[in-house]
Amino acid sequence: MLRRSFFHHSERRSHRQDFRIGPKVGYRIFGIYSGDAMKKIWLTTDGRPHDSVLGIFTTREGAERYREQLIERYALGKNLSLMGKPLAHDVDSWRLGLGPDIAERVLDENFEFLRGAWVVKVDETCRMIACEFSTKLKPSHPPATYRVGIHRVCQAHGMTPHAALDAARKAMVSHLGRART
Repeated sequence: MLRRSFFHHSERRSHRQDFRIGPKVGYRIFGIYSGDAMKKIWLTTDGRPHDSVLGIFTTREGAERYREQLIERYALGKNLSLMGKPLAHDVDSWRLGLGPDIAERVLDENFEFLRGAWVVKVDETCRMIACEFSTKLKPSHPPATYRVGIHRVCQAHGMTPHAALDAARKAMVSHLGRART
């Protein structure tokens, strides 16, 4: 007997045994519709929570109202403590503007500056020693050179593995040229 799950369209189950054969794995895409002035905002995530985004608004006034509401919510714990520690010890700093912030962002950002890059590491001979894809780093992230024991390693980023390898080799050659002079 087949049991239908909530995700019945994205997984198959065996007729004889009740186990998953091959669930589809992919990225989640969320769309937010907000009237005629703003058509759609699309956020692509890898399943993890987005970096510290508390809310998305179409007007600055809406964002400011939400920030003020957050500060007032936080201030409710100003005179409360748990085991001798105040619950909202930063409320005065938040009121001075050192808490939640408002940042204006462009909806359609340039893809070159968004996260999702190949990361390549090379050794002193410019031979690749590591290569992986990261959704945390940007392709435009600057290369870094560091020491591992007696060896030097250069890590660079790019849109493709080849671009990241070229950037890592170029950075290592530059680093070795500076180190010799």
